[in-house]
Amino acid sequence: MTKSRDYVNEFFDVFRDDVMSDIHGSIRCKIVKVNADKTYDVQPLALFSDGTKRPQLLSLQASFIPIKIKYHDDIGDSHSFTPFYAEMTINYQVGDVVVVVFEDRDTSNAKGDSVYKIDSERMHDANDGVIVGKIDIK
Repeated sequence: MTKSRDYVNEFFDVFRDDVMSDIHGSIRCKIVKVNADKTYDVQPLALFSDGTKRPQLLSLQASFIPIKIKYHDDIGDSHSFTPFYAEMTINYQVGDVVVVVFEDRDTSNAKGDSVYKIDSERMHDANDGVIVGKIDIK
């Protein structure tokens, strides 16, 4: 007697894998270009399962941790000190390995700190990536 196949479970296994492959969470990338508008073009490092490269992600914004450093140079009682303030700037460069996360919804209309209209039903899409940090590969 031949073993019967469970076609329903096989269908849902394939269906689940297909759906999961379309949901983007995060991926490691290498910066390939710094654009004039302070966005970045990146190349995902993970290959597709068939060994081909994934397409570049273009014009990604980068997040950063806003840090303000206060430094006091207090030499002694006879000298007054002047606080020195330094600001951190984004220092992403070509060749850096970064982590890119994908926003929940379409961000094509997002500009600055204004509310924006969602123009499509896309969710967790590769078109909505944001660089969230650099990976130290040393």
